Amino acid sequence: MQPVRENLPGRGRNLPVASVVFFGAFYLFLWLYVGPLLYHHFEISRRSLYFETGWPFLLDYLSYPSGLSQYLAAFLTQLCYFSWLGALCITLIAWAIYRLTASLTVIKADSPWRVIHYVPALLMLMICCRYENPLSTGMAVLIAAFFSVMYEKFSPRPALARGALFLIICGVLYYIAGSAVLVFVALAAIYEFFHRPEPVFGALYLILGAAVCWFLNTHIFKPEMSELFLYSNPFSPVEYNLIRESWTRVFEGALFVGLPVLVLFVNLVRRLGKSGSIFRTSWWNYDKNSSVMKRVICHLYLGGFKWIIQIALLILIAVPGVLFSYDYKTRRTLQMSYFACRRMWPELLVVAEKIPLNRYQYFYFNALNRALYHTGRMGNEMFTCPQNYDIRDLVFSMENAGNQVIMERMELCLELGLVNVAERIAHEFLGWTNDRPNPFVLKQFALIYITKGRIETARVFLRALSKNLFYGREAKDLLRRLEIDPLLENDENIQHLRSIMITNDLIFGPYPEEGRCLEELLRINKHNRMAFEYLIAHYLLTKQLGKFVENLHRLDDFGYDSIPRHYQEAILIYKGISRKDVDLGQRGINAEVKEQYDDIDEIIQRYNNDMELMRKVIAPKYGDTYFFYFIFGVSGVNQ
Repeated sequence: MQPVRENLPGRGRNLPVASVVFFGAFYLFLWLYVGPLLYHHFEISRRSLYFETGWPFLLDYLSYPSGLSQYLAAFLTQLCYFSWLGALCITLIAWAIYRLTASLTVIKADSPWRVIHYVPALLMLMICCRYENPLSTGMAVLIAAFFSVMYEKFSPRPALARGALFLIICGVLYYIAGSAVLVFVALAAIYEFFHRPEPVFGALYLILGAAVCWFLNTHIFKPEMSELFLYSNPFSPVEYNLIRESWTRVFEGALFVGLPVLVLFVNLVRRLGKSGSIFRTSWWNYDKNSSVMKRVICHLYLGGFKWIIQIALLILIAVPGVLFSYDYKTRRTLQMSYFACRRMWPELLVVAEKIPLNRYQYFYFNALNRALYHTGRMGNEMFTCPQNYDIRDLVFSMENAGNQVIMERMELCLELGLVNVAERIAHEFLGWTNDRPNPFVLKQFALIYITKGRIETARVFLRALSKNLFYGREAKDLLRRLEIDPLLENDENIQHLRSIMITNDLIFGPYPEEGRCLEELLRINKHNRMAFEYLIAHYLLTKQLGKFVENLHRLDDFGYDSIPRHYQEAILIYKGISRKDVDLGQRGINAEVKEQYDDIDEIIQRYNNDMELMRKVIAPKYGDTYFFYFIFGVSGVNQ
């Protein structure tokens, strides 16, 4: 039986306008702005919720506390592959928590103060704004809130029966949602204290809840399984949350404790405010002694503008929350990683052009140069884009080696023919993800081992990939092809990789080993165009113009009709410094490039090598040339 709550406002006529506006905007923001990149972050992240089809995977999750909640969250995470569907899942969970919050606080539906019910949903949105996964904590809180509402509605009146029901729910909830049982314990204790005739049960529930968790941790589940209890808790020690971004942990922690805090706050205001409580209907009546502000608010409220007040208050809390939490830096990085993984090179270059030079990181430079190569613009436009002498490792740079850096380096090494290096990077990534890699790594492993002729090993990774919801069909198709043609001798991409790959091990390290690896690739196959353009770019970035000139004869191997612009600029610099001529064969230097060289030389003479003055004069006209880069170590400064 449900007790009667005295002096509480009725639910009144439901006014869903504010909730429709809020969750409609919530969904559109996730779908159109955050969603396309959200799943990409999940699938390349070391902290992503791994999921695969099949009963063994489900049974594994059901073997430990919080497993069922984590399984559901992992499944819903995969649906984010479609941005509209992932946004819908997150929105529905946020809406369900909002509705359960409303049931637990019982604030009148048309009251402006009902905006506090949106706080948990806003916290989920703020986690998404960090491009992190809100589904794990959100699902756990949702389950705890659901059990709390069921307890309030159906708990029996006798104290001992209620206590027995409380203990049963604690045990069930501990198994289903792990540490989210603490949310239920807190809500049940608040309910007992404020709405039952025996408030002492509120304090007793806190003790009983802690005792149940301790007993299950130490006597029912194995120690290694009971430790998983901590993984579902954002307040766990660092070793269990080492992979969580700091602000994400703050927002997850607020979401975890937010519901009990809100319910406690509302009940305290009602208890302490008595008849003047802002949650009571009588508060909205005013007389001549009321303040002007209260009279205005009450007049609007009683005049039928309740939903306008709600929406205004929602805007006041939601917009600053989103602006504060939104991670623009991660968005830029994810955009470039997303386009690189899907080989959308023109789109990647559009994003790169919008990033200020002083905001560039290692990954931006590397992804940008790879896109320039694939669009055929490396020799002519490389220094039109930002370059930096301090960041000049084109292939092996692993500075700030986040997931997107590792993925890009692995794919680049494979494209160049450094198959063993790509395999090594993939194994390192596999170790970091506890042997549960993302689909991209599984695909790379399969491609690596097919290229090396290790077909049985490739099948192992393809079978693992075949259990993925969205990449499984591709893996199954490839497995069928391997049955017909084990070495994929009719696959042009595989045959190309086999023709350019290095079979011996090279030192995987930073500059100067990069140049030696690229030279070895060209020794194995002189028609490896990517290795050639990267080698020339390496020499230009490191200002090794002697070695650059020594490799100009390779232009004949690739049928260049003319010398790319930046190569011409480097040739003029080399001739000016060394006083040596360069054999260009039937090709020549454009008159415009010569004029630029002469103009810059005249400026250098005029300002007597004053670097600061020269930079101010040269940058506006020639900041996109190799001339400028060679002198100042940066380029793209005139964008």
